[in-house]
Amino acid sequence: MHGGSADSPRTNINISMTDDFPSTKIISITDIIEQKVRKQKELEGYETQLEDLKRKKFWIEKEIQLAEFIISAVQNEITPKAFINALIKAELKKE
Repeated sequence: MHGGSADSPRTNINISMTDDFPSTKIISITDIIEQKVRKQKELEGYETQLEDLKRKKFWIEKEIQLAEFIISAVQNEITPKAFINALIKAELKKE
């Protein structure tokens, strides 16, 4: 990063653009850096939430899959060995 890091002491660099614009516009590099840091923290929070949701989704899918196998086993009177083989086969299919 040019001009130091977000942890460095506050340095205001103002860019005034008045020659070509009807109104004065001032941009503070400190404000931009602070906004960037805020957005990075916000993104980290979303990434944490996303990982948590992915983990929950994985386990819910496993519970649904298990329920479907149990329903199938009861309806078709599948033996425990055939039931386990079907679970293994379904898991290998996903990979």
